[in-house]
Amino acid sequence: MRYLITLVFVFSCILSQAQTIRVLDKKTGLPLDGVIVRSANFTTQTDKNGTVRLDQFQDLEEILFKLSSYLEQTISKQKIVQQGNTVQLSENPIKIDEVVVSVNRWEQSRAEVPQSVVSIPAEDVLHYNPQTTADLLSTGSGVYIQKSQMGGGSPMIRGFAANRLLIVVDGIRMNNAIYRSGNLQNVISIDANSLENTEVILGPGTVIYGSDALGGVMSFTTLKPKLSTHEGITPSGKIMTRYSSANFEKTLHATINLGGQKWAALVSSTYTDFDDLRMGSKARDEYKRPEYVLKDGFDGADHVIQNDNELIQRYTGYSQFNILGKLRYRPSDKTELILSANHSQTSDIPRYDRLIVYRNDKLRYGEWYYGPQVWSMFCGQLVLHLNSVLADKINLQTAFQKYAESRYDRAINKAGKNGRKEDLSIYSANLDLAKGLDNQNEFFYGVESYYNLISSKGTVYNLVSGNTESIPSRYPGDSDYGSLAGYISYKHRWEKLILQAGTRYTFTWMSGDFSQTDYGFPFEGFDMKNSAIIGNIGLVWHPATDWQINMDLSSGFRSPNIDDVAKVFDSEPGNVIVPNPDLEPEYTRTIDMEIKKTFADKASIEIGAFYTRLKNAMVRRDFPLNDGQDSIMYDGTLSKVEALVNADAADIYGGSVAFGYVLTTHLRTKHDFTITKGKDSDGFPVRHAPPIFGSSHLIFENNRWFADLYLMYNGEIAYEDLAPSEQDKPYMYAIDKNGNPFSPAWWTLNLKGNFKVGKHFFLSGGVENILDQGYRPYSSGMVSPGINFVISLLVQF
Repeated sequence: MRYLITLVFVFSCILSQAQTIRVLDKKTGLPLDGVIVRSANFTTQTDKNGTVRLDQFQDLEEILFKLSSYLEQTISKQKIVQQGNTVQLSENPIKIDEVVVSVNRWEQSRAEVPQSVVSIPAEDVLHYNPQTTADLLSTGSGVYIQKSQMGGGSPMIRGFAANRLLIVVDGIRMNNAIYRSGNLQNVISIDANSLENTEVILGPGTVIYGSDALGGVMSFTTLKPKLSTHEGITPSGKIMTRYSSANFEKTLHATINLGGQKWAALVSSTYTDFDDLRMGSKARDEYKRPEYVLKDGFDGADHVIQNDNELIQRYTGYSQFNILGKLRYRPSDKTELILSANHSQTSDIPRYDRLIVYRNDKLRYGEWYYGPQVWSMFCGQLVLHLNSVLADKINLQTAFQKYAESRYDRAINKAGKNGRKEDLSIYSANLDLAKGLDNQNEFFYGVESYYNLISSKGTVYNLVSGNTESIPSRYPGDSDYGSLAGYISYKHRWEKLILQAGTRYTFTWMSGDFSQTDYGFPFEGFDMKNSAIIGNIGLVWHPATDWQINMDLSSGFRSPNIDDVAKVFDSEPGNVIVPNPDLEPEYTRTIDMEIKKTFADKASIEIGAFYTRLKNAMVRRDFPLNDGQDSIMYDGTLSKVEALVNADAADIYGGSVAFGYVLTTHLRTKHDFTITKGKDSDGFPVRHAPPIFGSSHLIFENNRWFADLYLMYNGEIAYEDLAPSEQDKPYMYAIDKNGNPFSPAWWTLNLKGNFKVGKHFFLSGGVENILDQGYRPYSSGMVSPGINFVISLLVQF
């Protein structure tokens, strides 16, 4: 009898295991949570480990496996057992219902979001091997990248850039009080190799995120420590190394994760070193670098060296180090605590667009470089899942950021090197809550506060005598900037229609003292307070399951920051920006429409259009001081006085088209196209409206291979269509037949791919700019890389 009981027990265990299966991602092998498992008579779903029991299903019964953003699969229980109790689902390349987080800070389906959102998954880093996060953004549709130097990358979205776009890292705003209105390079501080996901909201995001989010929000989510499903500690990680030929890039990256059932820790770090960048052999003569000032060669005079290879852009090389650390504690499904530390630091970065400036047919600068750009962020996050009257979900975040930047310039054959350095301490807190009343009604609300303390110093270093003297700083020596805001957003679902509406109130303040400067301004300081109430209302209509039509009406604002109000800086040689304490906030009104259609999981098309009215726009204009003085001496040069002022308005409009088609199981194509136009109230083109741009891809992908043959293309901007500030920079542009600067059209052919070698190794690489085109993206100082061979090895464990 005892043996019979044992036999029955063993048979029951085997039968139980046979009734339990796992559902996995076909590409990554990771378990899939929340997969709907359905037959004609019974429905269930997988758990967080991707497992589900099939006791209620018959052996020959057809079972449907369905998950958002994945291709559906129908298979019998008998066949599942034959293939090892495992079902693998393939990600659907044609999808409109993927999960997004950035729109209201909580996960929701893209099919319920009226805003246009571009998602860039972590696997794109493996596929395309971007050197920086700016390069990663350029792989997404609707984002144009400008580069003044190789250590940079300033995104342009819908006619806005710099401090009119918001950068968010793990839910914390990265924008600070000295983010400038000119091209901004701070996005490179984020390590592309340590990202879990990137989302870009195309259009205003000010209801949820506040000031600065006029043209869009770039939301970066860094790697999250992974918990273990087993007892004990489970180690995992990856090591990657990469080489690129165009700038002799050497990159080394490592991520290590230690996971238990309730806690996990992660460290991720990258070091990259770049040499000077080579442009394409077909570059125009005006792009080439015939001579340069010898670096560190000043001995009372500078030495101009003839470049032995005019395609090498001397000097552009730099290096960068990033490290991310995270600790995650999850005692239950209802509580999670995450502590994180993020640090980024560069070497000195030569500002190439200044090193190529000539005056009287001679190079103007002996030196012009940014000192190390240093950014650190320490963040604590508490997520609670409740069932209370006030909230179902609560997300509390506090953060401290430390930021330092500096810039150094010296006129050729002059001993005095001017240095200006800024240090910021930034404190912030966010509280976000979500409450669902029923299946149709849901509220999102929260409060946000941040405070910036700014220290700014100016010094001139004499390279001959070794003496140093104080000079006027870029900003008032000690100034501050802060904000307090609250928002509420409401979502209502009907059968085919979804409504989202929200509003936000923001109060900002800042102060500073000009008494330490000696420019003789007719004001001693500033003490400003601004407030704004903005809102949005959006509709998502699904006339059928394969149609989605979005409309969004929104208002936005940007309060002037310290850089807008109080900066003293040469915007380009011979022009100097001076403070304007009377500057007021700028406001936008935007209408956004988008139509999406899928065709039986074979094709998709997305067509979008927008119109933005920018009022009180902050633009650079001539700014005579009270005594009528239109020029002042700045760093030894008589410079025309300009300032940011509130123009009447600007009108910006445009559209985009994205199309994808699945040719076979493993072969697909996708295309995107973006156009943006705009003029201010004086009839001048807006500075940050890029030319027409887009890409076309032919992609092959299976379990082991990924290959993408693609075109990148860019339209022309004629001289008369350049903003006045761009017309004043002929050294950055090609010259047309009339002798005027313009931005030519260009296109490149590229090939990228990767191959999975065994279970743990990935070999990837490709060839960029195969035809060795010589091109310079609009408004950029850098000429883009010529033909570039990339090879990378990734080891996962």
